[in-house]
Amino acid sequence: MQRFRKWLQALEELVFPPEEPCGLCRERPALEVGACRPCLQGLNITWEKGQVHGYTFFSLFPYQGLGRSLIHSMKFQGRLDIAAAFGRLLGLACREEPELAGVDLLVPVPLAPLRLQERGFNQAGVLADNITRVWKRPLSHQVVRVRETRPQSGLSLQERRRNLRRAFALLPGAAFQGKSCLIVDDVITSGQTFYALAKLIEQHGGRPLGLFAARTEAVGGEGIAEKL
Repeated sequence: MQRFRKWLQALEELVFPPEEPCGLCRERPALEVGACRPCLQGLNITWEKGQVHGYTFFSLFPYQGLGRSLIHSMKFQGRLDIAAAFGRLLGLACREEPELAGVDLLVPVPLAPLRLQERGFNQAGVLADNITRVWKRPLSHQVVRVRETRPQSGLSLQERRRNLRRAFALLPGAAFQGKSCLIVDDVITSGQTFYALAKLIEQHGGRPLGLFAARTEAVGGEGIAEKL
């Protein structure tokens, strides 16, 4: 009888699968995009295109309110389910963006080794992994951070630039020549990290673009980036 009940339950779940919870709040049922309607509304999703010194990037929502809170939970409380939900949303958005149709590789922004050890994961890598689940593109981990840098938050523009000088390098055998490379990270602020990586990829023959879950109001300030 117990086996019959288990079989009946398995059959019921197959015919009437349980509702997937929202990947952001884990409280309400998710829509097909993996998040519930209240969370999607709270994010104030507005797909925007911008530039940092001529390098184009796309972002999904402003870094404020619910979006800011969720990113903090993702990075500092180990909420990888949030990264998975954001990655899915980004992947679905990329599928609809004509300018990204020719992307060859996803390049997650690397963390410094010490910060990676402290956090236990690279949020950019988790985002990229989940983007590929709905938007099939290969991942490249050939860009590495070769020296520890200070956190960019709280630094002036000039300090941000100095902080990232010679911070990144390519592993031997990296093959970016002629490839469209989409740099992935959680938030774009002044754009200096994106700019440093874009220059490096371009120097090695690649065509860099950027993709970010959130954007801050600093993007567009001090002549760094402009919305298109």
